[in-house]
Amino acid sequence: MKRIISVLLACLLVFSLAACGGGTQSEVTSSTVDGSSSQVEESSANSESIPTEDDEDYPVIRINETAFYGGPPENGDRIQEALNVIMREKAHAEIEFVYVQMSDLKTQLNLLLTGGDDSLDLLSSFWYAGVGELVSNGQVMAIDDLLASSGHGIQEIFEPYSEILDCGRVNGKLYGIPSVCAWTCENCYLVMEDIVKDANIEFPEKIADLDELTPLLIKLKEAHPDKYFIAGSTSPYWIPKTIDYLGDNNYLGVILDPENSTEIENFYESEYFLNFLENVKIWKENDLISPDPMSNNTAVLGNLSSKITYGVTGYDYNMKNTVYEAEKQDSYDGPILGTQIGEKYLTSANASTYMWHVTSFSKDPEAAMRVLNVLYTDPEAANILMNGLEGVTYQIDENGQLEYPEGVTNHQEAGWFAMYNAARPNGFLCPTWNYSRPDAYELLKEDNANAIKSKALGFTPNLSSVADQYAACANVIAQYYAPIVNAVVDIDDTLPVFQQALRDAGIDDIIAEEQRQFDEWLAAK
Repeated sequence: MKRIISVLLACLLVFSLAACGGGTQSEVTSSTVDGSSSQVEESSANSESIPTEDDEDYPVIRINETAFYGGPPENGDRIQEALNVIMREKAHAEIEFVYVQMSDLKTQLNLLLTGGDDSLDLLSSFWYAGVGELVSNGQVMAIDDLLASSGHGIQEIFEPYSEILDCGRVNGKLYGIPSVCAWTCENCYLVMEDIVKDANIEFPEKIADLDELTPLLIKLKEAHPDKYFIAGSTSPYWIPKTIDYLGDNNYLGVILDPENSTEIENFYESEYFLNFLENVKIWKENDLISPDPMSNNTAVLGNLSSKITYGVTGYDYNMKNTVYEAEKQDSYDGPILGTQIGEKYLTSANASTYMWHVTSFSKDPEAAMRVLNVLYTDPEAANILMNGLEGVTYQIDENGQLEYPEGVTNHQEAGWFAMYNAARPNGFLCPTWNYSRPDAYELLKEDNANAIKSKALGFTPNLSSVADQYAACANVIAQYYAPIVNAVVDIDDTLPVFQQALRDAGIDDIIAEEQRQFDEWLAAK
């Protein structure tokens, strides 16, 4: 059961609820957290242009819901109906959850985004594709007019944070709305505390880069020669969060120094990537990488809970809260330590990680936007979507935090995906769970206010004109990237072949087009 919890806790290395950089972040997010959001609620939920017929047939808006446990949750129907009670009143629509298996997410979403009666209306694109790729594929529609007519509350939320909302724009048109959650990020390393103590070393709270991490891992290996400390896997175990990859998880054009640079570069020929691979070679030489990595598709933290490895690389939104939650839930059969690697950045890549879209196949886009507006602005609806139903999937403790009902020990038993929080439209409207720090939201707001802002914040390239090159490069990456970073091939021999294959596929065309668009975007600011 702990392995299941840790698969979801991987979302803490992938999403811990955060907000935006800027000194006024706490003003907006506190208004949505402390319940004083009545003005936003009223303007958003009651003043939209919605039908008023007493006997109307409500349009049904289909929304993807990731099934972490291998099937629909036990209480999914009850939660859907509870939301529909609100949606009928405030959105004059109903919703229908479409459960997509986490193990087959890409394939299933591809089928649900091709048109037809079973297509989605609203898409949460996390783990699927970036907004630029979605636009290039014709899977999502521009929503500027919809937002103006049926998304007033969303507009109010993002009014102070136009750069964050702009992360959903491509060629000036809005195609996605970021979740009110994690807009900043840091790379990190998590390790079992007892393993560190046995090695008689100290893990600092923060280090500069992987060059400082690798000697620590070697010392751990020397003290524990039978254990592994890098979770080799077909799932990416290292996602570079100190660069801005502009919302493209294939990294086909990145800004390596987002604080100072406006140059878009080839990540796979960069000093950053070459340095990363030098560390990979050392990890391989010292037997730090878990065995048979190309057969391991375990989510990052699942490797730690199942003891495939005793430490994992990853990324995180607040280390203090992550370590606190792991200890409170005893997720790893003992306490863990966390080390931040590098600085925390506010980039287009991070701000667009969790995004909501109206699909190009929606049969009623206005109704879809009304539903989305309620989920962003109504605390009751937001909490039902995130946490389920009081007395069913949670109860409230004496501190006002959520806890499991009597006899329930985890979210699977509770029958809802309550840990899937950062991908929800507005997590800050909801209470925290009792395994989180009571000040978790405040920590996240502080992080975001102090994060280093990318010069490209708010820019997302349009890949339509280089769609063929992008598809070709994506195929090259699918062939070479995982074997290289898992060191199952000779890196020195394979890397030049990989780099040349990307050039042959057209990566230079992609970078040139992105740079052209970025220069125009900068000039227009």
